[in-house]
Amino acid sequence: MLALLVSLLIAVYLLGPDLIARWAADLVVFRKTRVESHAQEVARSILGAAIPLAVAVAWAHATGALWACGTQRDVETVFSALQSDNFFQTHHQQFFTSLYAFFWMNYAILWRLYFLVLLASGLRVAIVLNYNRVWRRLNQRWMRTLLATIVPRISEWDLLFSDMLLPEGTFRIMADVLTKTGGLYQGTVQDRMLNSDGSLQSITLANPRRFERAEFRKAKAEDLETVPDEYWFNIPGNLFIVMASDIANLNLRYIRRKPLQFQPSDEEREILTRLLDRLKDGT
Repeated sequence: MLALLVSLLIAVYLLGPDLIARWAADLVVFRKTRVESHAQEVARSILGAAIPLAVAVAWAHATGALWACGTQRDVETVFSALQSDNFFQTHHQQFFTSLYAFFWMNYAILWRLYFLVLLASGLRVAIVLNYNRVWRRLNQRWMRTLLATIVPRISEWDLLFSDMLLPEGTFRIMADVLTKTGGLYQGTVQDRMLNSDGSLQSITLANPRRFERAEFRKAKAEDLETVPDEYWFNIPGNLFIVMASDIANLNLRYIRRKPLQFQPSDEEREILTRLLDRLKDGT
């Protein structure tokens, strides 16, 4: 029974907060997973839960809620009874009274612990969703380093296919894909699929085009005037999927959907007006 209670306490105090933090991170980014041993996973969970647990215990102790539910003697009674059958037989009535107090003592800590974990996870999600805006407002290097430690370990492919590091504005991502068979394709990145370890599985191109390299090389060999744009041909269909195992090279281009607006000053407008008048007079 003692081992069962200890396992339950480890789960609710260490593994539970870690699972919530992972779940919150998976809502906004695709994390790059690392293969860890059981000991490494437990150690990371302990480190991740240590700070909110310490704050939760200090919070419950400062408000008096912790010792209002029970005392240290209740904790000792519960563990002693679970460890020794003789102690349980002679103190069974006291055990159940202390167990009730022990439950509410843990409740006083746990609801504060999970409240802090959920609050920190929500803040983390908000930072990830506004990463580029937050990153640009941090001028000090140590602040940006701290920001990088707060953000989950993101898959490099999820980072490349997002706008986390781009300036403000709406962008569309264009891809040039060279396959291992020599095919060259182009299109707007509509979607991407990642493997469980964060590696690229496939990309989906919208409005795809194919470059006829053979005809282009043949025209160049014959010293004909060649315009590369004339050798791009639309692929029938709206979407085209390319598996990552077939990709030899991939280039991504980020194009702003709304061009930057240029607002000339009054002086510039006057100069432009004079130039237009001179052009009219010249004609």
